[in-house]
Amino acid sequence: MSLKSKFSSEALRARTALGLTQQEVADAVSTSVRWYQHIEKGTFMPGNVLMLRLIFFLELDIEVFREEEEINVPVRSR
Repeated sequence: MSLKSKFSSEALRARTALGLTQQEVADAVSTSVRWYQHIEKGTFMPGNVLMLRLIFFLELDIEVFREEEEINVPVRSR
């Protein structure tokens, strides 16, 4: 599954779990409902800022995306 597909399915899953409408999510993250619909359909991938807004607002687990893309970035502790 591509990152775009994974992001769209996670956004849809989270939105429905939170009991929100597409309009409510779009308003909360400052985008149009039409653009958000395209994201949920997997037609478009949001840009960096919008993606972060969606991750925080929908409380998405970013580890899901790391696993999907097999991104292994070491995290150093101080």
